[in-house]
Amino acid sequence: MTELPEQDSTAETPLVRSVSASDQSFAIGSVGNIEQLNLNVHQKFEVSGPHPASVAALATHNSGAIAEAVLLGPLVSTEAQGLLDRAKTIAAEDPAAALILYRDIQSRLVAAGLPGHAAEFDHTIAALCVGAGEEHTAIRLLMDALWAAENADRSLHARRVVGTLRDLAGFDLFTRPGSQSPRTPALGAAFEIADFVSDHLEEVGPTKIKLPDAAMALADTVDRARVMLFATERALGNDDLAWITTHQEQIEAIASEIAHTHLDVTVRLRLAVADATGNWQNLVNTARSTMPQHLRALTLARHARHLLLQARPLEADEAWRDAIVEACQSGRNADAADWLYSQRFVSNRYLGPVEDRWHPLAQTLSDKPTQPRIVTNATDVRERALAALHYDKQRSAAISLRRQLLDGIRSASFYDEREARCLLGEMYRITDELPLASFYIIGGGDYEEARKVAAAFGDVYHDVTEAMKSPLSWVAACAFEFATEQADLIPDGQLDMVVDLALSAIDDAFSGARLDSPVFSPQMYLSAYELIAALAKRLTATHARTLLDMLADKVEVEQHRYRRTDESHVQIAAGIAKAQTGELQAAALDQLLGLFTRVPHDFGPSARNALIGNLDQTRERLQTLAADGHREAAALLGYCDPECVSQEAADAAAQRLCEPTRNGPNGFGFGGTGTVNDSLLAAVLPLETRIACIKMLLSNAASPWEPATNRDSYLIAASNLVDSLDDEHRCEFFETAMNFATRPPFSSADADNASMSSPLSGMRIDDKSDCRPAATYLAAKLAVSPDEKRRVRDAALRLIGVGTDEDYRIATTLERVDTDLRDSISFLAQGSWPLRRLATMLWADSADIPDELGTALARDADVRVRIALAHALVKATHRADSAARDILLNDPRWSVRSLFTDARENG
Repeated sequence: MTELPEQDSTAETPLVRSVSASDQSFAIGSVGNIEQLNLNVHQKFEVSGPHPASVAALATHNSGAIAEAVLLGPLVSTEAQGLLDRAKTIAAEDPAAALILYRDIQSRLVAAGLPGHAAEFDHTIAALCVGAGEEHTAIRLLMDALWAAENADRSLHARRVVGTLRDLAGFDLFTRPGSQSPRTPALGAAFEIADFVSDHLEEVGPTKIKLPDAAMALADTVDRARVMLFATERALGNDDLAWITTHQEQIEAIASEIAHTHLDVTVRLRLAVADATGNWQNLVNTARSTMPQHLRALTLARHARHLLLQARPLEADEAWRDAIVEACQSGRNADAADWLYSQRFVSNRYLGPVEDRWHPLAQTLSDKPTQPRIVTNATDVRERALAALHYDKQRSAAISLRRQLLDGIRSASFYDEREARCLLGEMYRITDELPLASFYIIGGGDYEEARKVAAAFGDVYHDVTEAMKSPLSWVAACAFEFATEQADLIPDGQLDMVVDLALSAIDDAFSGARLDSPVFSPQMYLSAYELIAALAKRLTATHARTLLDMLADKVEVEQHRYRRTDESHVQIAAGIAKAQTGELQAAALDQLLGLFTRVPHDFGPSARNALIGNLDQTRERLQTLAADGHREAAALLGYCDPECVSQEAADAAAQRLCEPTRNGPNGFGFGGTGTVNDSLLAAVLPLETRIACIKMLLSNAASPWEPATNRDSYLIAASNLVDSLDDEHRCEFFETAMNFATRPPFSSADADNASMSSPLSGMRIDDKSDCRPAATYLAAKLAVSPDEKRRVRDAALRLIGVGTDEDYRIATTLERVDTDLRDSISFLAQGSWPLRRLATMLWADSADIPDELGTALARDADVRVRIALAHALVKATHRADSAARDILLNDPRWSVRSLFTDARENG
């Protein structure tokens, strides 16, 4: 590697003001143990910048001339209008004389502090230069304008340069490079280079870069180097490190060629090579010994970024700390502020919440005058991207976000880089570029958006197993979150490999082989557990045994404590209990019962069904729990085995159900009540007791101080107590339920909640619950006569779309009343998923509804509908030859096609 020239010792030393920054930088402790990361702060550095007096002088420089230009116009105020008129008159006949006049105009505008107006004549001057025989001057002028446009991310300016060079080279408007002979080879090469740069400035996604080698061979050395730098850094922005290694020899040759004339370009080219190859030692040594201070700062910061991406946070923090010192001492306060935020990310990710020492200092640096950034960043690119997203200009947003990503990478501002990846991922999801969306979202560590992207793939499996191996915990965690959303789509052939990767990540997190976040999401080990939980029913016996052994000591905890793995643990044990037999099933049920003892709120339908489906093995422990006062265990027994409910438990439940509500004008609670569980226990009591309970439940539901969530609980609880009612009470309760379904009593509690539903409210309650679907369900259980069932059906159909349960209660009500819905099946098949689920059952039960409806439902976008259809077809032998069955047998989701396999095995 060619040695970089030493810094000029005669260079002017920037003005500095000494600022003590003790305790403003940190170092992460032992990398091997995520729980023992220590804070070490021992650093002072200088904050530099222009003296305040010089800043004030800059603010008033040429203020009079600028004010006059605003009033009269720049050409009139500089007395250049006459020169322009004359230049236009003689340009065609005497381009050399016109060129002198245009240069005079430019000098006057620049002297008046109006360089932007002066630059407007560059293209005209370039054309005159060619006419006057100064072709090289014209090319130099336009290439400088091209690189200025690239630096500022001004694609329109770049396109204007391309247009001017096209005209000067004698090309037609739509000519592509190489398709037509230019006026001169130099002009043709300049046009080809400008066209290459302009095209890549407007990329909306990563593309393969093809260098204009022939044009570069004819270009000046500086332009050849700038083209190589542009292409190399674009490859970095595309995460295409292979391109850089492929062109490494060419890049290093050009870097050496300009090392003594354009040192900044040389350094940036070598930084890109180091990023691609990982060979940093020589470059860092050179930076510390011979580079100018600002380039030393850039090199150290880029090395810090590389170290972070290698999951070496301690070394990354130290490198960023040194870069910040160098940046502050060379007056690059803006760069130093960005790197402080990169340090803060490292601390938050690997150390956990500590006092924020970085933001206040970064704000201080941002408020101070600063030298230009070491690597020129596009101004306001992030704001332009967000504005484009707001106005649905996705192309402009993509271009701006890709520039933000590029600027973040080459300036080593990891905070900006990571944000750009996340925003790009979201934008690609919106535009349905889903493979790109998954790549950027996973790389950015946005685990919530990763699930959205995975869901957007629908029934198409997207393999992210390589990302699961990443040394960066947030990348691996997002890959696990993505795969969890697609767990049902993972091919059988990849299942063991995916589970092994998840188990390996858990082991790495606890051994320190891969550093995980101690607090902040996403955490790799938790995401890995979530993926395994989603695959629990598909685990092999070997994996099931491994997991049960791993989780055995996590069943019990100290009182009033919980584990962050509890929810996944419940799903894993439930899945193993359902899929395995013998010893494994017994061990899984044992852990499941232990978890049920302390975290019953984590038990969803699948976990509860695992306990119910193996009642012979779980009954005794559930009875013991119920006897010890475990209400969830008692309610579960009341639901699945009423004979196990003790008289004492039933009486106590009835006593609680007969208590009037405590909600009133002085206060009310919402979110549901415990009455549903109590009703399952009280359902075994005599009729008179149950009638008293129902009356109190309906009375409480009618209270004006009960919100809809509580009324819902009261009505569902009442529906659990209506078996074998005498006709008088049945009719009474039926009419009350129908009144609730059609004209529910006014609720002051709901009105109060609604008053705080505005998104602009300081305290917001977003509760759109509605008790009417629950009322129709109660009425359905009380309906006996055809007329009553018809009334319930009509009320339920009118309530489609009401509430927050996606019509689940409405569909259950319609299924319960069992009235003729054949005429409505087409309507139901186009409704929400519970209604479409109902349509699948109606179609499967019938013998004459056309097969085309079943075929359409078999291709439904919602897997829950297809699962319901598969369940129905397993039982519907008269539909054995239906095309819908063949479609479901080849469904991409395991949960659908496995139903037929299970049916054959159990048949």
